[in-house]
Amino acid sequence: MGKHTLSEYFRYVDKRIAEQREDGDTSFKISVCGQIIEQRFTLRAHAESVKKYMTGIIVGNDVKPDAVFYYWTEDVKAYEPPQAASETAVWQSKDETGYIRVTPGYGMVGVDYTENTYYFCREPRSNPESMLYGHAMIVAFGLWAKHSGLMLLHSACVGVDGKGVLLSARGGGGKSTLAVSCLLGGFDFVADDYVLVNKEGPLKAMPLYRTVSLNQDMAAVLKPDMEIVRIDHDRNDKLMLDASGFSYVNELPVDAIICPRVSDVDEPEIRKTNPGTVLVKLIDSTASQLGVFRDPEPYRIMSQRLIGKPVYEILLSRVLEKNRDALRKFISEEL
Repeated sequence: MGKHTLSEYFRYVDKRIAEQREDGDTSFKISVCGQIIEQRFTLRAHAESVKKYMTGIIVGNDVKPDAVFYYWTEDVKAYEPPQAASETAVWQSKDETGYIRVTPGYGMVGVDYTENTYYFCREPRSNPESMLYGHAMIVAFGLWAKHSGLMLLHSACVGVDGKGVLLSARGGGGKSTLAVSCLLGGFDFVADDYVLVNKEGPLKAMPLYRTVSLNQDMAAVLKPDMEIVRIDHDRNDKLMLDASGFSYVNELPVDAIICPRVSDVDEPEIRKTNPGTVLVKLIDSTASQLGVFRDPEPYRIMSQRLIGKPVYEILLSRVLEKNRDALRKFISEEL
């Protein structure tokens, strides 16, 4: 960074964002785990689109935010220091005031600790939907969670009578289908894809947003009465559905971790399994989603937090109601 501090650098970033921002309402505020986060964009259309995505946890503009997230698009070469001249160079800087990483061709991620402000800039040629609905938000919330006594996990979470389980599986493993089936069946419900968990004390899971995702064939089977927020063309036309009309729990104790497995069994079976394999997949999947797979610290923190929880796998029947009923019985009687 030469003679410039990161705080000075972020003031330069703030200025560039202000120069691009449209007139009108380009931001909104949401409540997450008892904190107010303001989501700021440079375009009104982006703010309106994402606001719908975050349906159900919007708060008034008169509330002071605890943290601010910026999302925008721009050629990140405008932000590079002289030493990052290579087209493929990745440069980053870190000190007690913040963190910044710039990757030409991809974007910029930054955290200003002094202002509790988080930045995510994508190159103009990037898919705007990926910035607005997916990876950018997950990265930003992951960074925020890290400095708020929380962790973000790529996992679903459901429960019965105040007892909860994490459902962990890679894409296509049946995690979201099982979680949404549980939601429709009246389970305690936190999320179908990403959850926030506390770093200290008894492990608890908390919701991040109030949408769920389903493959179109599973949506046709489950027939959830939910509005389609968007169709994710990058993930085999997966449906993102507005689940804000359903009941969520603000936090749920995590009593076990369960890994769904697609199978041909007539009756679902829940059995203990090798915890190492399941935890490695959960942690690796989370790290990949957050873009921290080169940093060993998140792996260590997640491992320490999850080790010790009983781990099971559920062999899924083709009959979705049987899977839900088996999980309900297991949580009620075995945990």
